[in-house]
Amino acid sequence: MNKLFTRVSHACVAMFCIIPVLFPKTSAAQISMKRDTTTYTQNFDVLPAVKDSIWENGTSYMDGWFVQRTKQKNTIVVSPGNNIGGNLYSFGSTGSADRALGSQSSLLAGEFAWGLLLQNNTGSTIYSIDISFTGEQWRISEVTAGEHKVAFSYAINSDKAAFMLSPKADDSWIAYPELNFKAPHFYTTGGGRNGNLPENRTHLSAVLAVDIPDGHYLMLRWKDADEPDTDHGLAIDDFSLTWRMEDLERPVVVLPIELAHFTAQNKGTSVALEWLTASEEQNAYFLVERSGNGQTFETIGKADGQGTTVLATNYAYTDDRPLAGTSYYRLKQVDEDGSYTYSALVGVTRGESAFASTVYPTVATDYLQLALASGNSFRFAYVLDMTGRQLLQTPLSENTLQYTLDIRGLHTGTYVLVLLDEQGQRQKLRFLKR
Repeated sequence: MNKLFTRVSHACVAMFCIIPVLFPKTSAAQISMKRDTTTYTQNFDVLPAVKDSIWENGTSYMDGWFVQRTKQKNTIVVSPGNNIGGNLYSFGSTGSADRALGSQSSLLAGEFAWGLLLQNNTGSTIYSIDISFTGEQWRISEVTAGEHKVAFSYAINSDKAAFMLSPKADDSWIAYPELNFKAPHFYTTGGGRNGNLPENRTHLSAVLAVDIPDGHYLMLRWKDADEPDTDHGLAIDDFSLTWRMEDLERPVVVLPIELAHFTAQNKGTSVALEWLTASEEQNAYFLVERSGNGQTFETIGKADGQGTTVLATNYAYTDDRPLAGTSYYRLKQVDEDGSYTYSALVGVTRGESAFASTVYPTVATDYLQLALASGNSFRFAYVLDMTGRQLLQTPLSENTLQYTLDIRGLHTGTYVLVLLDEQGQRQKLRFLKR
């Protein structure tokens, strides 16, 4: 049960300096998110295909795309996946104009982050963005190297100079783990791979609930951290972004309350929600709603309103069974006559909760073991291939925590095990079938 309502800079650490993105006058600044053009795409084919080139830290090689390294190197290397050393890479088959943007982090080359900077010039608030791209693996480093990843996050700011693109600066970024590209192949013989082949690619997509006021900036970031073992060669390709304006796709309604602020913060094993009303008019009550994807919401609590008042009122609510990953919260404010309106969304990102489940071995041949944590609410398990096609389905019982799944009928490749509960919330677990 959720708890009841109550009323109520730049830094240098260990010889490493976190620095912001720099935007030289000679480079293109950002992609304009317009009202009449609501989609942006990038296939990275403008990257060098024959000869290595220069991409300096803090600059854009192509419109809107910036890079930041932790080491003072400035090259982007053309490679079909056969390079062993760390660097920023333009991956692609030898002589092919079809390129992908990637990197291999290392002790000598440092870590990498690349990002896309956009500005909302629609004249309205952007409330939703659809993101789609393909992750590609162009190299397996060595047989002892595990499942590495390129981590995705995003940030919104009124000042484009405030974005800290550095792979060492995570505080201002909102992580979205479902868009992390994880290496399809690991713990296997190393060497170059053709990242354009289906078995070396993963398509990733998501709809993000955001609040980007007109004139504000959005930055998307992919971070390649230096792994404990030699890094694989991972890249992204075929990127697409679509945005939705508030006044075009949903009505703008003024709340019959003056909402001064609404926040969500991690507090230990819980999420603390707080909001303040400066005044209220015929306000019957609030419902607190939560979503794991920003689209489908469930009610998790209720608070009585103050009716009509000009006095400031503080509200607090604790979600003591929060979801793992990124969650979105909103307030449904209900009038005394039964009409209602919604607040803007607030988001919070957490690691895997105590109710997370595990699958093992992650590299399996005949059978897969699924261990559910006590207190979980999952009722179905589905096995999907990387195109999203459902191959297996298993019902789950609240009284059984251990399952054995027969995967002998699956072809060799990467699969996703999806756990689904009665409210539509889900947990995704990857495994490799040998």
